[in-house]
Amino acid sequence: WLKNDTGVTAAKWTDSSGFDNHATQATEGSQAALSGGGLDFEASENDHYDLASSITIAENQGFCMAIVLTRESQSTQAVFSDSTNEQLSFQSGTTKFRLRSNDPENITTDAAFATNTFAAGSKFLFLVNRSAGASNRFTFFKNGVALTVDTDNSQHEAEGENPNGFDFDTFSGTNSGNSNFLDGIVHELAFWNRGLTTQEITDVNSYLQSIHGL
Repeated sequence: WLKNDTGVTAAKWTDSSGFDNHATQATEGSQAALSGGGLDFEASENDHYDLASSITIAENQGFCMAIVLTRESQSTQAVFSDSTNEQLSFQSGTTKFRLRSNDPENITTDAAFATNTFAAGSKFLFLVNRSAGASNRFTFFKNGVALTVDTDNSQHEAEGENPNGFDFDTFSGTNSGNSNFLDGIVHELAFWNRGLTTQEITDVNSYLQSIHGL
C-alpha cells in the first residue's frame, strides 16, 4: 500500500500494508518529485522504482489494484512491469487498460472503455479486480462507478478475461526497455494478491474517493 502522504520520499515510498514491499530508487538523479502526497513521474526510464519483493500472481489467481492517478500525457504508461514486459498499463490515448501476462504464455488483454475514460489532466481513481478460477473475470471502476468493457475486436484474449499469471518487480514503467514510463502523479496505490468481494470493492472505492475528493 503506497499510501498518500505517508512514508513517501523521493528515495522511497514505504509500504503501509505491513508487508514491507517498499518502492525505492536510490539514485538521486533518477528519483521522481514529491507532489500531491505521492510521486510525480516524468515518462523517463530514470524514474522507475524497484519493489522490495516481486508481486507474483499465479494462473487463475485473483488480484485487485486501486490507483489514484493524475495522468499528464496520453502515452502508453505502465504502472507495474517486469523484465519480460509483463505489465499493467494505461495504453496510448484515453480508452484502454492492458494486462500483459507471461504465464503460461504471452497473453495480452486490452480492456477498452468509453471515450476519455483516462484523459490527461484530471485526477481519478481506477480499480481493477480479477476473480479467482479458470473462468475468472475482470471488473473495472472509475471513481466508484463500474465501467462497461467494449466488445472485443482484437486478436488478444477476450475483453475482460485473462486467467494467466504474472510477476512484477518494477513500479512506474518497464525495466526492460526505454518506453512505457509513467507521466503523471501517483497519489496512492494499493494491490491485493486476491480478488476482493463486492463489499470490499465498495469500501475501497468509498474510502479512496473520500480521501481524495473524488
